[in-house]
Amino acid sequence: MIFLKNFSEKKIGVLGLGITGFSLISSAMLCGAKVACWDDDQKKRDEAKKKGYNLVDLNLENELRSLDLLLVSPGVPHLYPNTHIIIKSAYRLNIEVDNDIGLFFSHYLSLDYEKFEKEPKVIAITGSNGKSTVTALAGHVLSKIFDDVKTGGNIGNPVLEFNEFKSGSIRVIELSSYQIERAQLLNPDVAIFLNFSPDHGSRHGGKGGYFYSKARLMTESSAEIVVLNIDTDEGLFLLSRLRNTQTKILAITSRKENLGLDWVISTRKRFLTEWKNGRQIFNFDIRSLDENDLVSLEENLIAVYAIARSLGVAPKKIVTLFKGFKPLPHRNQLITTIKGVKFINDSKSTNVASAEYALRLYNNIHWIAGGQPKDNDFSRISKEQDNIKKAYLIGEAGLLIKSVLNKTEAEVFFNLEDAFKRVLENIEDEDTVLFSPACASFDQYSNFEARGQHFIDLTNQFKKS
Repeated sequence: MIFLKNFSEKKIGVLGLGITGFSLISSAMLCGAKVACWDDDQKKRDEAKKKGYNLVDLNLENELRSLDLLLVSPGVPHLYPNTHIIIKSAYRLNIEVDNDIGLFFSHYLSLDYEKFEKEPKVIAITGSNGKSTVTALAGHVLSKIFDDVKTGGNIGNPVLEFNEFKSGSIRVIELSSYQIERAQLLNPDVAIFLNFSPDHGSRHGGKGGYFYSKARLMTESSAEIVVLNIDTDEGLFLLSRLRNTQTKILAITSRKENLGLDWVISTRKRFLTEWKNGRQIFNFDIRSLDENDLVSLEENLIAVYAIARSLGVAPKKIVTLFKGFKPLPHRNQLITTIKGVKFINDSKSTNVASAEYALRLYNNIHWIAGGQPKDNDFSRISKEQDNIKKAYLIGEAGLLIKSVLNKTEAEVFFNLEDAFKRVLENIEDEDTVLFSPACASFDQYSNFEARGQHFIDLTNQFKKS
């Protein structure tokens, strides 16, 4: 666990008692801090009490006023849609507010780098879609090259649960907009912007606030290298902001032109190509990874290739290390193939952009989608209809999605089980059953994992029958 040197004898408040909150408490207590914790949820307070933690109602001004620092878990809104009352009071009382990400980077900045034979590196990854897979794949590749590689953040362990840095340590962290927006300090060595699509609008006060929270990792940090997807308007905006700074830009794109950049990695027609100063230095056929079920991860592969290149790893070595990676559950996950029909679980698809991507990967698709819409605009899906044989739509968003499928037969069902039954009546050899909802799960499920597991269970029941 990270040892926070300056916490001894300080009084620290922790607001939000989930996985991150408990890691904050453990880390602060390890360092000799006096910790007062609180959560609005009685069940979580009971859990903290069982662990022996000091529960204090931080709604009481005299308790809040005694704090040296208030640490906030990612799920607690610090501004939009409504500032949590305890955070609002902390702002008014001029109490510093931070989160585990800010503490992690503050600790990283305070290291005595002269004691390391080889400097450690921190790689921070954000984006609307694919960041968990990129983080996991980067960990898979880099751990075969470097001795001390750990992944965490928004996936896996909270960052304060990492072991201390050693010579040559590599830390790959996935960062959500919730984590970035509140962190007081952001100083990775390499920052990655994967993509952007409307998401979490209410939490950030709209699309602009959501983008700003992501952009902070690039525009308000001291990253030496920024890996930047320039295929979106937001990526081009960041390119414009960073182009005349000291930051080295490694652009990734599926476009033919390189916009006059010094360092570009492109993917066109399933080929990964690296360009430096206008000269092609490496070319790789991604289709050679088909036998490893990795071709569907093309956008993730190019990002991880860029990360490894930013650390100086040779191109030919990188592509050999992709093999052996197992895609994460619920992310374009091939469950089984029955009589030539593929069953794909992409329950992690919680927005339109992620479903768009999945619909481009397969042919003859029976598409199951719907749930709780994050954005009522599904018009972009209309451009992906050529691969869809029929759509089976469920939940709150069913009729919304159907309204944009002007060239596709679509039917609306109450739930996943009913939709799945109809799919089985229609599938033929070489078809694909794609469960890529394009929506949140909360209208019928506790999370996307539970939703995905339901699809897996239905698929396995069919396979047994």
